[in-house]
Amino acid sequence: MRTKKSQPYYSTVDHNSSTLDHLFVFMLIIYAGSATVFVRSISNWENLLGLFLPIAFTLLIAFWHRVKFSYNFIYLIVGYIAYNIIITLKFSTFHPRFFGIYLISFFIAYVAITALKIRFFIYYEKIIFYLSCISLVFLAIQILAPSALASLLSEISFSQPGSPNVESNIIVYTVNNVAMLSNSSMNIGGLSIIRNSGFAWEPGGFASFIDLAIFINLIRTDFRISNNYTLHILLLTLLTTFSTTGISIFLILLVFFVYNQNIKLALAFVPITIVVGVLISTLPFMTEKLLDASTFDTDQMIENSINYESQYAPQRLESLQIDFVDFLNNPVFGYGGHNEERWTAKMGADIATISGFGKVISVFGSVGILFFFFFLIKSSIKLSKIFGYKGWPFFMLMIVMISISYSLIFTPLLMSFWLYNFEYTPETIKKQLLLYKLRLYLTRTKVINI
Repeated sequence: MRTKKSQPYYSTVDHNSSTLDHLFVFMLIIYAGSATVFVRSISNWENLLGLFLPIAFTLLIAFWHRVKFSYNFIYLIVGYIAYNIIITLKFSTFHPRFFGIYLISFFIAYVAITALKIRFFIYYEKIIFYLSCISLVFLAIQILAPSALASLLSEISFSQPGSPNVESNIIVYTVNNVAMLSNSSMNIGGLSIIRNSGFAWEPGGFASFIDLAIFINLIRTDFRISNNYTLHILLLTLLTTFSTTGISIFLILLVFFVYNQNIKLALAFVPITIVVGVLISTLPFMTEKLLDASTFDTDQMIENSINYESQYAPQRLESLQIDFVDFLNNPVFGYGGHNEERWTAKMGADIATISGFGKVISVFGSVGILFFFFFLIKSSIKLSKIFGYKGWPFFMLMIVMISISYSLIFTPLLMSFWLYNFEYTPETIKKQLLLYKLRLYLTRTKVINI
């Protein structure tokens, strides 16, 4: 890596490398958005170019930064190979695509962590900020002229929609399919407001990305609120998603913010946090969605899928319930890539669950649970030490909440968050980080100039 001793750690790369790194993180974010067939190909291999692009880009980043494979990464891959051997022997069938999907994701996440180090988080926040600004502009146009914008974007759509929720996508913005996404707009005081999906396949996914960016902004700026325009834009964009998951995680971030204040300030913020939490939880879109989530009928959905030969995608809690039954059937190693072993598949139903945590317990069993929480806890503790904030469990809780609602934790982007313990951070970098934060505090810089 090309460095200048007089510069803080985040500025220790030349312009070409910085541009390349930004593009790399941007690619990981767009792929995690899963809005098109092209980007979803990293997990279903439907479009070969969509599959090979992130692999080729990752190899370029690895070569540029001279990434070396640590023993920890080698141990991980050996363990993953051993797991696949056990699963193959158990079910007498080998699924190469299942093996390849996670092998590729581990590789991409490892390169992102080791090549970019702490800068990965800074680039992530910066790019989400710009994507949020873009989404607000397009959302305003869509509210004023929905048909015109939908017609225009459908003509220049980047790829075929990767989800029934998506009508069109131009990489940086998604127009939702109103016919398929029943809650694509929210009724507030008699006014119908379109929900903001940003670059993602649905508003809830976009909200999850924003929450992570808010978290990074808070720990990066020492929890500064005033003159923090990046934070203000992120908060405004989060509100336009009308996402129960996004708002719920934001309530955790409020508690996290209070927890990291001095005692007097924390005591002053506690009642404010409680009031804000109560007000948000009673908003119409929060209560309506919670009521809808409590009325599902799994048996009826399975019966309909069998009778009408249709695929169903249950909501997060119902998905977790279905996945838990699969976990009980294969409690140690899960069913791996053998989807035919799922209990709903054996009944003849085509049910696509969406819970990421449900996937952990059902696909990988107890082994996957131990692996996931081991690295998540280690990474949470490490981030708290590097950035010097209190309450390492808050980061872990955020990731768990995202994983309950969505399968995002299996994307290379989110893996880079909860596998961050792979990155070795020497004391010299920690000192450079402290100097950087001191400079940020003194200059009141609102956006990092990397």
